[in-house]
Amino acid sequence: MLENDATLDTNLGELQQSSLSSIAVFLGLLGYLWLMWSIWPITGGRAPLASLVGSAILIAGALLGLQRGRKHSRGARLAVVLASAVAVGLALIEYRITLIACLFILPITFASILIDHSASFVVFVVVSITTWLLGQTSAEARTPVELLLPLLVLWITTMASWLSGRNLHTALAWVWTGYDRAHRNEVIAREGQAELRRALKALDEATHRLERANHMLSIARDQAEEARRLKQQFAQTISHELRTPLNLIVGFTDLMVQSPEYYGGRLLPSYARDLGIIHRNARHLQSLVNDVLDLARIEAAQMGIRPEKTEPHRLVEDAVEATRSLVEVRGVALRTEIEPDLPSLWVDEGRIRQVLLNLLSNAARFTDQGSITVKVRRHQDEVLFEVADTGVGIAEEDIHGLFEEFRQVSGGLRRARGGAGLGLAISKRFVELHGGTIAVESQVGAGSIFWFTLPCLHQAHIEAGAESLALTKSSSQISTRRLGAVREPPLLLAVTHSPAAASLLLRYVHGCRTVAVRDLDHARQIAHQLLPQGIVIDSNCHPIDDQELQRMSQEWGIASTMFMACPLPGEEPLRLQVSADGYLIKPISRDSLWDVLRPYGDRVDTVLVVDDDRDFVRLMSRLLDSPVRRYRVLNAYSGEEALELCRHHQPDLLFLDMVLPDIGGNQVIQKLRSDPSTKELPIVVVSAQEEIETSPLLPGTMIATQPSGLAVGEIVRWLQQMLELRR
Repeated sequence: MLENDATLDTNLGELQQSSLSSIAVFLGLLGYLWLMWSIWPITGGRAPLASLVGSAILIAGALLGLQRGRKHSRGARLAVVLASAVAVGLALIEYRITLIACLFILPITFASILIDHSASFVVFVVVSITTWLLGQTSAEARTPVELLLPLLVLWITTMASWLSGRNLHTALAWVWTGYDRAHRNEVIAREGQAELRRALKALDEATHRLERANHMLSIARDQAEEARRLKQQFAQTISHELRTPLNLIVGFTDLMVQSPEYYGGRLLPSYARDLGIIHRNARHLQSLVNDVLDLARIEAAQMGIRPEKTEPHRLVEDAVEATRSLVEVRGVALRTEIEPDLPSLWVDEGRIRQVLLNLLSNAARFTDQGSITVKVRRHQDEVLFEVADTGVGIAEEDIHGLFEEFRQVSGGLRRARGGAGLGLAISKRFVELHGGTIAVESQVGAGSIFWFTLPCLHQAHIEAGAESLALTKSSSQISTRRLGAVREPPLLLAVTHSPAAASLLLRYVHGCRTVAVRDLDHARQIAHQLLPQGIVIDSNCHPIDDQELQRMSQEWGIASTMFMACPLPGEEPLRLQVSADGYLIKPISRDSLWDVLRPYGDRVDTVLVVDDDRDFVRLMSRLLDSPVRRYRVLNAYSGEEALELCRHHQPDLLFLDMVLPDIGGNQVIQKLRSDPSTKELPIVVVSAQEEIETSPLLPGTMIATQPSGLAVGEIVRWLQQMLELRR
C-alpha cells in the first residue's frame, strides 16, 4: 500500500484530465458526423428529431468537456459520460436496431477512464436496463437472443474496462513506490559521494606525483620510440641502397655462370670456380638484405602472413629435401621421424618452411659428424617440431640472447662457421606470428635441439591470425595477442593483374586468406569453388561502374558474398601517373623483363635503356641479349641524351629510370609525348622504390554491393568503421 494516497489520486487526476480533452474532441467529431448524416438525405422534409437531439447532445457534451474541464473537472467528465450514454439511447429509439445497443460500450469505457472503474459498473447497470426496456416496449417483437447479445457484449466491455483500470492503478502504485525508493537511495548516494570526495581530495597529492612520474616515463618512451623508428628507417634505407649493387652483382654473375657464351666461350675451371663462389655469396648477401627488410617490417607492424591449410609432414619433407645436399656433403646423416596422423595446421607455408630451413642450415653449419634428426609429433593442442644435431653445442650463458637480432654465440669456432645472427631472430618472429613458441636445449659437445610449436587446426579451424603480433611502442619486444575465437578465417578474392597490388593485399590485410587472380573469368571459377566472403576488383586494371558491379554480382550467383571495386596501389596507378606503358621495380630479373616485352612480340626490335648507372645499363643490355630473341640495344645515361637518341634512331621501346642527372624522368616522358614522332613510343619505367612507399593518394571511388542486399546493421557498422578510420 502507498504511504501517500493523495499523490496517487493526483496522478490519476492528471491522466483523466489528459484523456478528457481527447475524448471530448472525439465525441464532438462523432456528433458532427451524425448530424451531417441525418440531414444529408433531407431535400424538402425535416430531419428525425431523435437524431438531431442526439447529435446536439454529443456536441454539447464535447464542448462542456473542453471548456469546463479545468475548473469543474469531475462535473465535466460526468457530463461527457452522460452525453455519450443519452446519445446512444436516442439512436436506439430512433433506428430501433438492437445492435445499436452495443454502442453503449462508449459510455462504459469513458466512465472507466474518466471517473473510476467502479463507475463503469454503474453505467453498465443503467444501460443494460435501458436496453432491455426499449427492446421490450418496441413495436417489433424481439427474441431473447437479440436482446441478450448486446448485453453480453456490454458485460465483457465492462469487465475489460475494470481490469485495465485496476492494472493502471497498480502500475501507478509500483511507479510511485519505485520513485520513493530511488529518492531514498539518492540521499544515501549523496552521502557516500561526499565521503568519496573527501577521500579523493586526500589522494590528489599522490595523483600529482604519479602524473609527474608518468610524464617523465612518457618522455623516455617517446625517445625510445624515436630511436626505434630511426633504426627501422636506417635499416630500410640501407637495405634499399644495397639492393641496386647487389642486383648488378647477382645479375652479371648469373649470366656468367649460366650463359658463358656471351663472353666468348666457356671460362677456365679456376675462373668458373671463383665466379661460382662470388655468385653464391652474392645471393647469400641478397638474402641477408631481405632478412633485414623483413625485420624492419615486423617491427613496423607491416609483416603479414598468408595462412592456408597445411600438412606438417609436407612442410618437413620439403625443407629436408632442400637442405639434403648441404648436409650430406659434410658427411652427416639426415633423418626424419614424423608421427603418423598429425592434425592439419593453418600457417603461412613459406614462412614456416623458412623457419625449418634456417634451423637445418644452422644444424648443418655446426655439425661435423654424426647426424641431424627432424622430429614432428603432436603435443596436446599443438604440433611440436624438433631439429636435433650432434654438433658442437651451445654454452648455457649464450642461450639467453640466441634469438636476438645480430646476436652470435661467442667463440672463434662459432664465428668461423659463418652467419649474420639474423636467421634465428626472424624464425622466432615468424613462429610468434603464428601463435607458437620457439626455444633451444643444448649442451657443449653434445649437440643442440631447436624446437618450436604451432597450434593445431581444430574442428572449427583456427582463425587466421588468432595469435597476431602485438608490437609495444616502448621497446622492440614482441608479444602475442589473441584476436578471436577459433574458426575458419574468411577468404578474400582479389582480381588484379598487378603483382604489387596482390602482394600488398597478402602483406597488409590481416585476419583472412587472400587469393589473387588476374582476370574476371578466372575469378568467377575460383569464386564458385572457394565461396569467398569478399571479392575486391582492382578498378585500375578492370574499370567497372556501380551498375556493372551489381549486375555481375547477381550473375555470379553468390548471394552472401560482398563485391567491392576500388583502385589498388601497384604498378598500374604508378604507370598511369607518369603516362608510361609499364613499370618495373628493382631488382630486375630476366623473367620480369621478358614479362614486360612479351606482349609486344615482334613489334619491338630496338630497345633504348636510359639510366645514369652505367653498370645497370650494361646489365640490362646483357639481359636483353638472349639466343631466343636478340634485341638491338641503345644506351643513354642522361635525359637529354635519351631524347637525342629517340629523335635520330627512333627505338621501338624505352626503359627509363626516373632519377637522371640532368632532367627528371617525368620531363623526358612529357617531351616524348609532346613530339608527334615519339608520341606512341612504349615507355617502361624502372624504379628502385617499392610501390607501398611511394604510392600517392589514389583517385577513384570505392563501390560495394551484395546480391542478397545490405542489412541495416552492416551499413551502420561500415559507417562507424569509416568514421573511426578517418579519426
